[in-house]
Amino acid sequence: MSDIAQDETHYCQVHPDRETELRCNKCDRYMCAQCAVSTPVGYRCRECVRQVEDKFFSGTTTDYVVVFAISMGLNLIGGIIALLANFILLSFFLGIFWAGFIGEACLRITKRRRGRNTGQVGAVGAVIGGFLGVVIYSVLAHSDRYRAVINWANQLNISVEELVAQMQFRSDMYMPLGDFILSNLMSIGVLIFVGVTAITVYARMKS
Repeated sequence: MSDIAQDETHYCQVHPDRETELRCNKCDRYMCAQCAVSTPVGYRCRECVRQVEDKFFSGTTTDYVVVFAISMGLNLIGGIIALLANFILLSFFLGIFWAGFIGEACLRITKRRRGRNTGQVGAVGAVIGGFLGVVIYSVLAHSDRYRAVINWANQLNISVEELVAQMQFRSDMYMPLGDFILSNLMSIGVLIFVGVTAITVYARMKS
């Protein structure tokens, strides 16, 4: 009697320690509640659902590279614009607009092919591009500021340190490069812009 009961006990194929009587209505495998996915045609296992979803994903590895490059390149420009604008509300709406532009550019160039992870790839590219643009601009701007301070000190025939000490309210012009880059990266406007573009690009590429 116990042998019969044992034969009638079934376990999830993914989690063999979990008893279950639930079966996928496509492949007939046993699955627990965690593995079951509710679909319009009944419960199916995640593997079968994934196989159906894969039919809608035609993106290739090359498409991933293209999406990443476009997202990063365009948001590199966007990050610089957001830094120069330095206005919270403008950064928010600029992020939405710019992300729409990025998403449409990616879809057109890839002929609207999407992969399972296209949204994530586009979002990562947008984040890296946005911050990279801020870093590049900061390095160039810091170089210009540093040269301006040196020229100013030379005109006054004093050292740069003496000039900075005398003109403390302009000491930001002589801020160390690392501090200058970090202050720009942590700008509220930049953070909002990068966050909004990444989220919007992800949503656009997933829809």
